[in-house]
Amino acid sequence: MLKGWTRFQKWTVSLLIISLLISFVLIAVLLTVLKVTERRLESVGNVMEEMAVQHIITEVTVDESIPLNSEITVTEELVVNIDMTVETEIPFTAMIPVEENMLIPFRIGVKDYILIDTTISVTDFVNIDVDDTIPLNQKVKVPIFGKRGPSVPIQGKIPVHQKLRVGFSEDLPVHSYVPIDMLIVDTLPVGLSMKIPVDVMVPVRLPIKQTAKITFNGAMPVDAMIPITLTIPVDIPLSETSLSVYFKKLAKGLKGLTNLSLDDVDLETIEE
Repeated sequence: MLKGWTRFQKWTVSLLIISLLISFVLIAVLLTVLKVTERRLESVGNVMEEMAVQHIITEVTVDESIPLNSEITVTEELVVNIDMTVETEIPFTAMIPVEENMLIPFRIGVKDYILIDTTISVTDFVNIDVDDTIPLNQKVKVPIFGKRGPSVPIQGKIPVHQKLRVGFSEDLPVHSYVPIDMLIVDTLPVGLSMKIPVDVMVPVRLPIKQTAKITFNGAMPVDAMIPITLTIPVDIPLSETSLSVYFKKLAKGLKGLTNLSLDDVDLETIEE
């Protein structure tokens, strides 16, 4: 039968047979994968259904302060240990005699002029710098040929710049006003004999350590913040929450993921 076929027809038939075999193999692989996928989706769906009925168990730590504004009545006596220090002031009035010799420091500034009228004796030589001008206005005779000549008037100023060493053989009178500007710091003895009136408040610190019984006649107002620190175990069943519905829908969707029908699709969930 194949003897009458051409070479092209033989190649075509061979390719068709090979393609058919490959198609069968692919179909078998896809069916196997689909079966495995269905089983895994079924398993995941079962897990999601189990999660929908599970419980969330945890512990919540509460560390808060609760305001309390109320009145409480205490009917029994309370024994209170008192350990405190009372600070108060005591009035003190008295006349205190004072008999005392005291040294009172003083500080006086003196600024005045003192008249000096006396003589002083200078025994040493004194170096004096002379810086002056000597006026000259007189007639000088000019000799002519060795003989006495006529008088010629000379007028001018002779500058003198020289150091002179001067000694004084007699006492020098001094009559002048000398300025004084000085500060006197000293102490002055003073005797005191007097009575000082005292009227003051004396601060007193009294330590008290005692046990006392206290009673309360009426209700006591209480306005405070009460600290509360608690660790509370919390058990939350998922079946009573809105998450349970979504877990069940998700499990149903996973189990029917490989179905070609749209009957089990929740349209409200898709719209959300």
